[in-house]
Amino acid sequence: MKRLILIVIAIATVVAAYAQAGLQINSIFGGKYSADSTVTETMMSGNQRFLKKHYLSTFATFKGPAAKYASVIQPLVLADGAHATGRNIRYSDGKLRYAFFILPSVERNGQTINRYLYYINNEGARKPSVIVIYFEGRIRPEKASELINSMYK
Repeated sequence: MKRLILIVIAIATVVAAYAQAGLQINSIFGGKYSADSTVTETMMSGNQRFLKKHYLSTFATFKGPAAKYASVIQPLVLADGAHATGRNIRYSDGKLRYAFFILPSVERNGQTINRYLYYINNEGARKPSVIVIYFEGRIRPEKASELINSMYK
């Protein structure tokens, strides 16, 4: 049973990494920071209820301390955002605080896959953190924004 679980996790990681192929943020996912107990990473793909409900094929999150990871992640997010077809960005004190990017869609198995990247640096919070959320699927832009807003209510 343990072996089956490990195989499923490995396949999910490969699928999620494939989904983000060509993106700079790909370098923060896949367990690169798993040894850091202050980091939380989530990767979802396949037949998950959450994914089906929101018309997604991939959902990945990263959360870590702002002091340690903002300077690493901000340039990656901005590099991917430079190719965005839509954006909502906020800076404060010369630092990127919030970004929501609609990335160029891709064709996969005859379907158009929409891709989104969300970033928040809440450096002023009691526990300052940097959060990255990447997701893709048939979800439309207006529903993508609603999904992000619903997660932080």
